[in-house]
Amino acid sequence: MDEFFVQGVVGGVLNRHKNRTLDKNRIATLSVEIAAVLDRATEFTDVVKDANLETTNPLDIKMWKGWDGVERPYEKEYLDYWTCDLCGDHTHEVDYDYLGNNRNHLKCELEYENEYNAHLDKGRNEQMELEFPKEN
Repeated sequence: MDEFFVQGVVGGVLNRHKNRTLDKNRIATLSVEIAAVLDRATEFTDVVKDANLETTNPLDIKMWKGWDGVERPYEKEYLDYWTCDLCGDHTHEVDYDYLGNNRNHLKCELEYENEYNAHLDKGRNEQMELEFPKEN
């Protein structure tokens, strides 16, 4: 790739974002977009690709996520953080739609609330009898 080719691609991407405020997230978005446009543009030009592009690609998961491709078991601190206080089961694989407060299962929260309300309602059916002292 020559200098003018890269300047044209970068200039085109920056021109699309010229009226926006730059912050860390926007800069990260721009860098990903520039890399993607460069990669896509080289498919339609006579630019000689690097033979190791797959291993040196700036869009690889290791760069963005810090993942080296080796799966490891969950750490104890992580599992302790994602534990339901009511039943003690792990909630790290539960969808956010099914989580209640403090990483508890929504089902456990609802069951606890129903039991608590039943406990409060238990004494409402019996009226308290008050005895007043009799006046002479």
